[in-house]
Amino acid sequence: MNQPMAIEELVSVAQAEAMGELDAPMMAIVLSGDQSYDLPINSLETDADKARWGLILRAAREHVEADAVALLYPAWTTIRNKPEAAVATSEASNDDEAASPIDTLFVQLHTRDRIYWRGFEQIRDPRHQRIIGFRGIHALFSDYERGQEPKVTEWLTTLFEPLPCDGEETDVDRELALLLDEEPEVSAALYPRQMRALH
Repeated sequence: MNQPMAIEELVSVAQAEAMGELDAPMMAIVLSGDQSYDLPINSLETDADKARWGLILRAAREHVEADAVALLYPAWTTIRNKPEAAVATSEASNDDEAASPIDTLFVQLHTRDRIYWRGFEQIRDPRHQRIIGFRGIHALFSDYERGQEPKVTEWLTTLFEPLPCDGEETDVDRELALLLDEEPEVSAALYPRQMRALH
């Protein structure tokens, strides 16, 4: 997988998914060969949600021996990227507006070695509030070596751990087996869709 090309193509797919919507989707895409698994992520509000989704993604990744997992999700952030000229003329701007959070879309690509982050402000039609475009927030464009990423992705730390030796059962294996038996979204995810040119 050509990773720099893959993250740019992934950004295009994420933006296309969100265009015209009131809310960008929170989802994961497990990328492998010429197929992908799309998994809508319902909630990451609690540690239990995060642990569960970490296991779901690992189960899907191991099922197809995937080398990459993409995450697409909306968020609110107070990070702003204003030109110096705009800051100099800030008397004309509203202080409350300047301090308010902005509507963002994050795109992450997790590979065995690196994690790529891209952040965009979602531009909305003022009348209908639908997403009509994106503005890059360069303060949110980062690449990390695996293991050095910020704590916000701690719930994905086992995603690319080495697989156990043949026949050796681990705690994670037992958790995955239980999860596959109990969680309907995992079974649903294991019906691949043709990939959208992300390899």
